[in-house]
Amino acid sequence: MGVKLDVGSSRFPVVTWVDADKRGEVINLIFGTRLEGQGDALRIALRSSQWENLKFLVDGPAGS
Repeated sequence: MGVKLDVGSSRFPVVTWVDADKRGEVINLIFGTRLEGQGDALRIALRSSQWENLKFLVDGPAGS
């Protein structure tokens, strides 16, 4: 089973856990959910520059 995202839809199953792992220059964000009673996950691969931009959006500028 896989998580299917419909184009134009903003609905996503409830996220029950979040994780991340780094493999070389790629950071994988993993969002866990349950679909029809079974665990499933959506993985999003980010390059290091994208990860730094995401961290900036979450944390704000350094020293703030």
